[in-house]
Amino acid sequence: MASSDQVPSGIVAPTPDVVGNAFVHQYYLILHQSPELVHRFYHDSSKLGRPDENGILSITTTMQAINEKILALGYGEFTAEITSVDAQDSHSGGVLVLVIGYLTGKDTLKRKFTQTFFLAPQDKGYFVLNDI
Repeated sequence: MASSDQVPSGIVAPTPDVVGNAFVHQYYLILHQSPELVHRFYHDSSKLGRPDENGILSITTTMQAINEKILALGYGEFTAEITSVDAQDSHSGGVLVLVIGYLTGKDTLKRKFTQTFFLAPQDKGYFVLNDI
């Protein structure tokens, strides 16, 4: 997390677990209810990695391209069941978040998934710098 010299006096920085769990709750809620807004968690410098049809990881950058990728993949049509969230403090006050769970689509099949985020600090809170 942020070092004590980065946090104003009297304010305690939230723990990585608090940051990670709050982020995961908001992210998957918005992904399910309003997938067209999920790109707001990112910046133009963010990187989103997803396997393409050949199984090769492709990297998407910029908020607009990330928005298009998320909408094209149809994540709004899935329901996420989160079984585990692990968060650790990381480089320069960032938080590394590992999410494990199941995605259930219209076909009602449960599919296991793992997603990793690096949340980089910004003036107010964090943004997703990396999403794999």
